[in-house]
Amino acid sequence: MAHKFLYFTLMFLGLFILMPTQIEAEDFLDRLMERCSRGDTKACSEIDKLTEKYRSQINRLNTQAEVFQSKAHSLDIENNDRADIKKAYPIILNDYMSSDAVDPVHLKRGLKPNLINICARHLHDLYYKHGKKIPSLESGKPDWGTIYLVVIEHYFRYCSRQSTDK
Repeated sequence: MAHKFLYFTLMFLGLFILMPTQIEAEDFLDRLMERCSRGDTKACSEIDKLTEKYRSQINRLNTQAEVFQSKAHSLDIENNDRADIKKAYPIILNDYMSSDAVDPVHLKRGLKPNLINICARHLHDLYYKHGKKIPSLESGKPDWGTIYLVVIEHYFRYCSRQSTDK
């Protein structure tokens, strides 16, 4: 769990860094993470400072993911213990957008209904056609808390960004 928390802490720091634009903030964090992974202690220290600065927001988001994990069984988003990513994707995004964990930038950007299904198919294909490992619990059931965080990251840092970068 600590490893998952660290990974998503780093991933979501890009969502909360205040700079002129969200894309610039994400690029800045991506560069910091890359430098840190290469052993740059100054970059790692900067990430630690940002983590502390946004700790309460990160905690709210992780709590929201845990709550989603606890209610996922009642949402009909699994087929024989297999995550139905296409069905869960819009449910997760709507849950996030109506929570107290939503980032103000995401609230302002909102969701693009025509893009959600495209993004859901893309993430589904990454898991089921291209062999990306689906987050799962020790029991083998889907880890909906982690999938929740992955969907948010996928939509806001990758998929919707690709459509606006062109």
